[in-house]
Amino acid sequence: MSTDDTAPDGLIPAAILASDTPIAVYGYARAKAGEEDRLLGEIQAIIGLTRKEDGCEQYTVHTTPDQPGAFAFYERWSSGAHLLAHVSQPFMQTYFTAIAGLVEGELEAHWLHPFS
Repeated sequence: MSTDDTAPDGLIPAAILASDTPIAVYGYARAKAGEEDRLLGEIQAIIGLTRKEDGCEQYTVHTTPDQPGAFAFYERWSSGAHLLAHVSQPFMQTYFTAIAGLVEGELEAHWLHPFS
């Protein structure tokens, strides 16, 4: 976990959390062999809760039949403070703990800033 114990180490840069403008991220996770259904279940459990959060402008998870167990995420938040509130939610803490043993390698995150 990170120094603030909310997200896996290095997942969210400090500059993103400090942003007072909208931020977006696309991410990627691949399930370990045999853990595809468990990872899918953990992801499905947070989608509705996340979409109801203050500051969540978009939260979409994609997959493809060509790559079972591969998940692509797109999130857009009103600010870094909203994102920090999201990853601090008890259900997200439970999620991060649950997926730690289900994901192959590290979670990938690519942070985006609007320029227009």
